[in-house]
Amino acid sequence: MISIIICSRKPDIPAKLKQNIAETIGCEYELVIIDNSRNKYNIFQAYNEGVRRAKGEILCFMHDDILFITEGWGGKVEKHLREGVGLIGVIGNHMLPDCPSSWWTTSLETGHVIQRSFHDNRNQDVLCEKYRDVDSICSDSVVVDGLWFCMPKQLFETIKFDDKLYSGFHCYDIDICMQVLGIGWSVRTVFDILIAHYSLGPLNKAFFQQRELWYDKWKSKLPIWRGVDLTSREVEFINDMSKNNNTLLVEKSIAQEEARLLRASKAYRLGKTILKPFSWLRNLFGI
Repeated sequence: MISIIICSRKPDIPAKLKQNIAETIGCEYELVIIDNSRNKYNIFQAYNEGVRRAKGEILCFMHDDILFITEGWGGKVEKHLREGVGLIGVIGNHMLPDCPSSWWTTSLETGHVIQRSFHDNRNQDVLCEKYRDVDSICSDSVVVDGLWFCMPKQLFETIKFDDKLYSGFHCYDIDICMQVLGIGWSVRTVFDILIAHYSLGPLNKAFFQQRELWYDKWKSKLPIWRGVDLTSREVEFINDMSKNNNTLLVEKSIAQEEARLLRASKAYRLGKTILKPFSWLRNLFGI
């Protein structure tokens, strides 16, 4: 049986999601809904609580803002999680560099997901197949995105979501992947399960703080790569590029956050009100 563990922002998950799971999973399952409507848990605590409640031999951790497109995905999960496979997801990366990272930090991405908007139902087909054998249905990876991933419950006799080090809702996926690899099991991205995801996570101060904690914990194991053949020169190049891109991302995100806070401030709104009568000057001088 598959235990589907969801940390819900409301007392229950949407009826549409319940129906979607029932219609597509194709095997015995249970829902383990962690009610986080009062913000009682961070994601690490919520998932550990879900593991404690779960009765299934396979655990599926997922967001409450996804829908399954593939029918019979439960049977595919059971086949993928054979001996030695410790974690599967639908989109991930072959490499984690020697710097604070996310699943998308290097260019060695792999997998397939539909990024969809709730507002206008527009689709962005995120397909990363550059390093995939066209006949394969999975690929060795080092990390997957936390929107959906599955694991054998037996692994939690040895590992757990690190609710001692982390707080908040970031880095649970990248940390548990490193734990799985650390006990000798593999992480894989699978290509035969397609999911639509309806949101993007925020790149805020908390996000970058969590990544720093993750890096301090795992830096002695980095860089790490699986499923691709890389020369030492290629590893060095990707590593350096990732460090530079990470620095730029942090600086850009901090600047955007500061600008957002400034626009939301009383002083900014007051200034706009005071200067509004002089807006004709902007048109006159083209500023």
